[in-house]
Amino acid sequence: MSLKKFLQQKGFIEKEEETEKSEGEKKTGSSGKQDQQTIEPTYFPLYSGETAPAEPKSGATTTEPKSFVVADSAAVNITNTAESVDPAFIKFFEDELTKSNFPGPDYFEFRKQMQAMYQKLGKGTPPNVILQAVLTSFEAMNVPSARLLETAKQYKDVLEKKKIDFLNGAAAEKDKQLKKRQEVLQTQQNNLKQMQDQLLQLQNQEKQLQDMIKREQTQLEVNKTLGKESIEKIERAEKQISLAHKYMITAIDTDISQLISTGH
Repeated sequence: MSLKKFLQQKGFIEKEEETEKSEGEKKTGSSGKQDQQTIEPTYFPLYSGETAPAEPKSGATTTEPKSFVVADSAAVNITNTAESVDPAFIKFFEDELTKSNFPGPDYFEFRKQMQAMYQKLGKGTPPNVILQAVLTSFEAMNVPSARLLETAKQYKDVLEKKKIDFLNGAAAEKDKQLKKRQEVLQTQQNNLKQMQDQLLQLQNQEKQLQDMIKREQTQLEVNKTLGKESIEKIERAEKQISLAHKYMITAIDTDISQLISTGH
């Protein structure tokens, strides 16, 4: 399994076809998915402090010679580390190591046998007893400890190379995600700026319209006044015409009356 597919499976990165989800949905979906698909490592299992082989008490001495592997190599106790190891990642490395297994019995088969013997003899068996039993079986196959040491170092080199490859791949994927995130943010910023520009334009248009409305209202009041004055002038003219006409008619009628009265 590729690193990218593994990280996608465990919910650390999104699948290409995965749609946008809220952060809450992502966390809920990824955590549940990880719990359901977690497979414990086979040859490098994690043991709690209760089940791991007992370590010598501080200050205790032993006359047993130290082997090329630590006394509790079958079960590494990491409960006191600052950060716990996800067994899924150990399983991932374990699978990669299985793919790189060298031909013939070597350290990898030794590790398998150590685990099998540990399970067979029981967790209370001293680690050194398990170690000696496995070494004896390998010596019977003409596989000396030197061969185990040599291939153990080679497997360490394999793991180191895999780690570097995976970290490089993870860094590339992280850069890809950062670039994708930056593109999304840039798009949103552009959209936001466009909307702000449109809002400013609308605000300017609103101000222009408000100014036009004020001018029209002012002109309307002016026109109302001018129209009223014009009508009043016409009405005054009409009144004056009537008055002048009446005055003239009255004057003529007076003259007619005087002429008739004189008898001339």
